[in-house]
Amino acid sequence: MFILAVCILLPCFTVPAFAIEPPHLQSADAVLVVDMNTDTILYEVNKDQFHSIASLTKIMTCLLAVEAVEDGRVRLDDQVTAQSDVLQGLDVSSSNAQIQPGETFLFEDLIYCALVHSANDACNAIAVHVAGSIGAFVNLMNERADQLHCISTHFNDTCGMLNRTEGHFSCPYDLYLITREAMTHPLFANICGTADYHVRGTNYRPDGFDIHNSNALMSSQGLYGDGYIYDGVIGVKTGFTQPAGYCLVSICQRKESRIMAIVLGCNGPLTKTFAGEYQNFQDSAKLYEWAFSNFTNKTIFLAGEPMQRLPVEKAKNKGTVALCSTENLVLLVPKDIQEKEIVTEIIPDAGALVAPIRAGEELGTINVYVRGDKYASVRLTADADVELDGKIVRDQKIHDILTSGTLKAALISLLALLGILIGLRVFFRLHRRQQVQRRLWEREQQRAETGRTPIRVSQRPYEAHPKQRQQSIQQQPSASRRTPVIHQAGQPQQRPQQPSQSARRLQQGRESYPPVQQAANPSYVPVQQGQKTQPPVHQQRSTQQVQPKQPRPEQQPTQQAFPKVPKSGGTKIQRVQRPPSEQKTRSSGVQDISALIGKNAPSSVNSEEDLDALLAAFRKEYGDK
Repeated sequence: MFILAVCILLPCFTVPAFAIEPPHLQSADAVLVVDMNTDTILYEVNKDQFHSIASLTKIMTCLLAVEAVEDGRVRLDDQVTAQSDVLQGLDVSSSNAQIQPGETFLFEDLIYCALVHSANDACNAIAVHVAGSIGAFVNLMNERADQLHCISTHFNDTCGMLNRTEGHFSCPYDLYLITREAMTHPLFANICGTADYHVRGTNYRPDGFDIHNSNALMSSQGLYGDGYIYDGVIGVKTGFTQPAGYCLVSICQRKESRIMAIVLGCNGPLTKTFAGEYQNFQDSAKLYEWAFSNFTNKTIFLAGEPMQRLPVEKAKNKGTVALCSTENLVLLVPKDIQEKEIVTEIIPDAGALVAPIRAGEELGTINVYVRGDKYASVRLTADADVELDGKIVRDQKIHDILTSGTLKAALISLLALLGILIGLRVFFRLHRRQQVQRRLWEREQQRAETGRTPIRVSQRPYEAHPKQRQQSIQQQPSASRRTPVIHQAGQPQQRPQQPSQSARRLQQGRESYPPVQQAANPSYVPVQQGQKTQPPVHQQRSTQQVQPKQPRPEQQPTQQAFPKVPKSGGTKIQRVQRPPSEQKTRSSGVQDISALIGKNAPSSVNSEEDLDALLAAFRKEYGDK
């Protein structure tokens, strides 16, 4: 088991094959070496440690001065008169430009004195002119540091005379952030890269005076002498106090490479640990030698070079687009690097690869990793236009119309109007049904009150229900109802069934039938005047169908024929059944009629034809009488 565990964990403790031996420095307490093209840290020691920074403070002071000029708050040709606080907090032995209260300088010359000659009095004059007072300017310095995300920095003066114990400090990485921002301003980069400068005359010194850059890596006439010149150095600022030691922020540029080296707390002639040389310049030069010896420039890709071709959604003819880099990417990588150790990752922007796309439109980002560490990120743009498919355009327009708020509002209004119309229709139909029901009920009430039999009402959905009509009839007063006739026996007698109208007409006889227009029928025989004709077949059938139903034997009435009720007059005739002794049979009645007629009378009546013949004979014998 132990051997197995060792075999598993051994690779975790192996030293990488690409490890580079660190530089050998003399006395720097905190160090940072950064590739400014990619913000890649090449080497660092205590990069986040709080440290007194001495005159490196002037980088922030001059940054605010340059930004004030660019914002238009001040001008380079402003005449600035030094106030009484120009020497506030300064030691007579500190670096200065011998500015006296009341002396007038151009604002541009004050920036040169502060950044090139490291003059503390010039920093106070700049602060008063920009912010109105030294304290207000210090507040601006701290606010700008917060904006640059400097979490280990705090300022208490404009020039760095105070130390860490007095609340004035920073760290190598924060100084890198401040300097990187300052170098993006051309005015600042031009001033800090100046080796020698002539300050124009003032009211106290009409001829002016010359100043030299304190950075011995780029100027041999400065405060620290010669012997430290290093090729390619373009700035930035030196610093020294006893608590801070000798400090330096410098930038060296060779071809496409720009490397920033920051050293803090180095020894020198005036430090407690005496050194015959200014080791801040020596250690910075060693850092540059180490960087350029172990790293080399490698071109990863050029501006406009296609990185990858990707499909585009909703594109015409299924078009694609090539993602091209926006700039040349040259990285400072270890010299022993292999191609497979450089990896690129393309990340399209969310929703970017959707037509239409215009050439030059940013579509994504390409990240470059060297041995697993992210070195750079470059934006990618489209190489050409990509048109939108016409069908998709139409579909999109239809979708936009259907999903628009105007259409939704119109549909809602239409549905609301339709609902109102349906509601009104239902309301009026119900209202009409109620009116019809009320009229029918009133009519039935009126008929019930006048004694008339209620008419039969067709069973339509809007009319009264049969049960309701029956209830209304039952609720009528008893006086309005018809009561059966009470005879002498004291019992109501059932009314005999009335024969139908057709039956009565057959019994009473017909005068004549209208002539039938049947000229087209060959068998048609005209009817003579006074000749009785037979009814048509269809009428015979209907006559047979409408004959009254014969009552059962036990309900057979004793009298089959009833006198016709006269139509005129309002008197109702009450029919009374004759006694059995007065009733005549059908056969006896026929015999009586036959006796009156004579020889032409039929002997018996067994059908309707016989009855018609009997009636015809009777009329022939007696005429219309």
